[in-house]
Amino acid sequence: MFDKKGALHKLNKIKDLMLAEDMPLAPFSNFKVGGPADIYLRPQTEAAFVAAIQLIRQENWMLTVLGRASNVLISDLGIRGIVCQLSPDMAGIHILDNELTASAGAGLSDIAAKGAAAGLAGLAFSSGIPGSVGGAVVMNAGAYTGKMADVVLRSQYLDAGGEVRTLEAAEHNFTYRGSFFNDHKDNFVINTTFKLQPAPAKDIYDEMADIALRRYKSQPLNFPSGGSAFKRPPGHFAGKLISDSGLKGFWHGHAGVSGKHAGFIIQDGKATASEVLEVFRIVQNKVYESFNVMLYPEVKFIGDWQEELPERDSD
Repeated sequence: MFDKKGALHKLNKIKDLMLAEDMPLAPFSNFKVGGPADIYLRPQTEAAFVAAIQLIRQENWMLTVLGRASNVLISDLGIRGIVCQLSPDMAGIHILDNELTASAGAGLSDIAAKGAAAGLAGLAFSSGIPGSVGGAVVMNAGAYTGKMADVVLRSQYLDAGGEVRTLEAAEHNFTYRGSFFNDHKDNFVINTTFKLQPAPAKDIYDEMADIALRRYKSQPLNFPSGGSAFKRPPGHFAGKLISDSGLKGFWHGHAGVSGKHAGFIIQDGKATASEVLEVFRIVQNKVYESFNVMLYPEVKFIGDWQEELPERDSD
């Protein structure tokens, strides 16, 4: 049995660590659904993050690490053990010459803005992605004009043994929506350095404005969602397969498939996590029945689920 009081007592000794018991997680998730964390902690500094993870591992407590929870669906029953969320507090951003270094909790829109203000190009693609640096590096996030693999120079991370190590660019082993960290889930990004290129700030801002307009025109930004719901299957586009299967605009209770872009699963503000999950299952099954193509979720399902989860690939 997890001793919450005992864990809180030990964690409270770590400097610069915000702690709460039975914290509702829905407000911290882009989907705006999900139950509570037994213990919720938010490190204010990288040192606090490292100290907390080292203690949690020493005590063998259950741990879930979140960034901005932009591409996760949290169970209605919440998450057992400890949830460590890096955003928005562990979010330092520093620029030296043509390199920008950001803590894992820094928002992607923030690093894009900092780079643009400094006349450094390369991060405009991230300006509209509602995630954090750590999560983006883990999944090699990308959009329109670029992806993390194009700009990552090195990452500092905490390994499974609690040691702080450095991963150089090629060692990230980036793949489509994957990286070294997908294969080593007990390793956590602390910060990442990006190699950027000098460019006129106006050109960078123009690129960011163009991306923002494209997002506004094509994505259901007025509904809570987890971003792109499914990975792109080889030789196909997930949104087209979903639309061609007749599910564009489909609703199940208070959750459904966007009528603006079928690649997004949304909710109307009144859904449960279970309703959203069922839409994932319905879409996956319908597309497979219609086209014999398996759509694997890009969104992560985390927490104490009682329901059967949609089939996933190797991530």
